[in-house]
Amino acid sequence: MDQTVLERLDLVRVSSEKLLLVLSLRGGAMRTIFVEVSGAIADPVLTEVALVLNERLAGLTLREIRASLVARLRDTVPSEQAGHLLKIFVQGADLMFDAPLTTDDDVVLGAASVLAEQPEFASGDSLRRLIALTETRQHLSELLRKRSMGGITITIGNENADPRLDNLTIVTAEYRAGPLGGVIGVIGPTRMPYEKVISLVSHTSQMITALFA
Repeated sequence: MDQTVLERLDLVRVSSEKLLLVLSLRGGAMRTIFVEVSGAIADPVLTEVALVLNERLAGLTLREIRASLVARLRDTVPSEQAGHLLKIFVQGADLMFDAPLTTDDDVVLGAASVLAEQPEFASGDSLRRLIALTETRQHLSELLRKRSMGGITITIGNENADPRLDNLTIVTAEYRAGPLGGVIGVIGPTRMPYEKVISLVSHTSQMITALFA
């Protein structure tokens, strides 16, 4: 995998302090990494940094990038904010451009602590089941893989066919990234605001598909 060639990278804003780095690799594989930043970064800065990184790194293997990233960025003259962001990439190069690729069993979770704060999980037993669910990525991967049917899928309580999910609702939608696909969704209590969550999940899946079209 160290010899996998980077074809392109994209920077996507997730929140004011978190970015998503998307590495498109030769052969159709992709790798995504969340990047923590301090303070909001303007869109022109994201564009500037993505342009610099693509100019200097596209066409190189992951091993070459890790070994030469500092040298390849040394003579750049970015704006102050872009320079700060590039420094984050230099400092995290060993992790961001490492060899392991995303597999079918990989699941990216948001803040599970938000669920834990809901009254449905106030009891010790409910909280333990929630923690067990979020820590068992393979189980979640199998659950999500079965939902790759296109469109919006909603299961409530015992419709999930798993006792660990009896007090949860799962709303998911499939997205496409070229020849690859995945599932994005929200796990929440059965009293969640369905109209709002369904709209959010549907819009996000369409946005991801359009981004990589």
